[in-house]
Amino acid sequence: MKLSEIRKAIGAIADVTGEDDLEIRYLLTDSRELEGLRVTGFQSKVESRNGTEPVESCPSKAEHTLFFAIKTDKDDGAKYIPELREKGVRAFVTGDSIAALQALAAYVRAQFKGTVIGITGSNGKTVVKEWLYQLLKDDYDIIRSPKSYNSQIGVPLSVWGLEGLRVTGDGLRATGQKCRSDECRSAEGRGLLAIFEAGISQPGEMEKLEPMIRPTIGVITYIGHEHDENFASLEQKREEKMKLFVHSEQVIEDPTHQNVRTCAAVMRALGYDEEVIAERILKQTHETVLKVNLSALVDNVRYFRSLLKPETKLTCMVKAFAYGAGSVEVSRALQKSGLVDYLAVAVADEGVELRKAGITLPIIIMDPEVAAMDLILENNLEPNVYSHQSLKTVIAAAEAKGLENVPIHIKIDSGMHRLGFYKEDIPWLIGKLQQTKAVRVASVFSHLAGSDEAQFDDFTLQQIRYFDDCAEELKKGLSDQVPGTTVIKHICNSAGIERFTDYQFDMCRLGIGLYGFSFAGAHLRNVCSLETTILSVKTVKAGETIGYGRHTKLDEDRVIAVIPIGYADGFDRRFSNYGGEVYIRGKRCPVVGNVCMDQAMIDVTGTDARPGDPVEIFGEHVTLQELADKLGTITYEILTSVSRRVQRLYFYE
Repeated sequence: MKLSEIRKAIGAIADVTGEDDLEIRYLLTDSRELEGLRVTGFQSKVESRNGTEPVESCPSKAEHTLFFAIKTDKDDGAKYIPELREKGVRAFVTGDSIAALQALAAYVRAQFKGTVIGITGSNGKTVVKEWLYQLLKDDYDIIRSPKSYNSQIGVPLSVWGLEGLRVTGDGLRATGQKCRSDECRSAEGRGLLAIFEAGISQPGEMEKLEPMIRPTIGVITYIGHEHDENFASLEQKREEKMKLFVHSEQVIEDPTHQNVRTCAAVMRALGYDEEVIAERILKQTHETVLKVNLSALVDNVRYFRSLLKPETKLTCMVKAFAYGAGSVEVSRALQKSGLVDYLAVAVADEGVELRKAGITLPIIIMDPEVAAMDLILENNLEPNVYSHQSLKTVIAAAEAKGLENVPIHIKIDSGMHRLGFYKEDIPWLIGKLQQTKAVRVASVFSHLAGSDEAQFDDFTLQQIRYFDDCAEELKKGLSDQVPGTTVIKHICNSAGIERFTDYQFDMCRLGIGLYGFSFAGAHLRNVCSLETTILSVKTVKAGETIGYGRHTKLDEDRVIAVIPIGYADGFDRRFSNYGGEVYIRGKRCPVVGNVCMDQAMIDVTGTDARPGDPVEIFGEHVTLQELADKLGTITYEILTSVSRRVQRLYFYE
């Protein structure tokens, strides 16, 4: 879209600067995301015209980007304009930028003649949207909200994706598979469809979202008690959400609020016959999903941050695929939150993946391999140095590239006896570091071996004292050489932040606490929920056996459900034969028979369970801690065991 057209769409709401004939393809509301794009040369959250495709890093992309300088209580986007100009951005919106962004989105929506599905509710919006996409993508070219872009800023960024499919003609109705008019098809002859989420937290917000979405078909998911504090009653909240549908042709709300049934109703509204609906629903609902609540993740970070002094830095551990939750999306959420100063991963490949995804925060490599040193340096990653040889390796690699002041992190072995220097190594360290300009010490740190258990408190304090002595000796030796040298000290992990807050030093490291685990009894939020669906339900007669090995023999007739999750997905085989339970239709149901590689059998007698019903493996009702206790292990193992073949679904509330 030409900037001249955008200027007309926005009108007098805000100031638009730039050449009229400039072609705008991308919208930007956060200057940091453009920085990530240019540094890494890979995908950024800058919205492309279809809202989902990667944006390549090259000067032309910046030239075709329009930056909305949004002013908040904490920051003013206008102050980043000079920096963005230097990076090639040529068009800017200042003044009431949010209103201007929304006006532009409403203008773009008005040009779109395809069908728009608008989804609102308290829970289930993202799940329904993603399921509808999977169910309909064979017949339509679909624009959908990225992740959970359903806010006053997220919605217009999502709607901008329609600009890539600007068409004229009648909307898509009736057949679902064929458009009534050739004018409302894509170039490939497929139907055009948009699916957008709308979320509100207070009255008055939906009136602003409605003109941007203007849904043809409205969908209501479950309306619960989230953001109750801003509404007089649940009825008022419902009335506010219903304002999204004032121009809709049809509004769909399944009385049971089951996502599967909601999707089926949408397909009927689009004209699909029951046979096609049943076939596609059955195929889609076989999927097992790990849902990751990024809003809950950030809330948990805020809790731990609240225990620290304002000047204390925070590192978040995102190693091992962010404990199974997905390192890229978790890191993006942490970076966007502004609450985190560093990230840390185990190996170089993990750090490189984050750089390619546009993560610009400093990243510590906890277990740097010699063979990966070039990757570390080329991607601005910061290695842990834990031995004489590891220091020599980093120095040699940096010198070979002609680099100076490469940040490194010195590990002290204060009692874990895994990696790290002893106190007697400190003089050698100081001497070696004084001889080179290739590296600089960014931090000195250690690991606590038992900070989560009161029985080890004396040992923990012993570790802290030993570490502090080593760190101070190292800092003094380095500052004698270069006065004013700043070296960050850190030893506290998640448990340490809560139980040894006085020893937070300059930085702390947050790991399992991200996912809702407190070592001081704090009520944190669950972040990850592993869910699947029922494949089939049948009655098995008394005297029959269930599963491989025939280990479960029934004493009476029982109703048995099969779920598509097994030990290859991370559902531990030790849950076999009544060793574990899942949550179905408000009831805990035991696992019967041996857990198979891809499936498990569940006794659902007395639940009225049906194929397609959701099943919680762990989450709000069956907790990770409970599963860990049953297996005699730790929550870390349960989380990291969820295999990569399980789809991750990320959402913000």
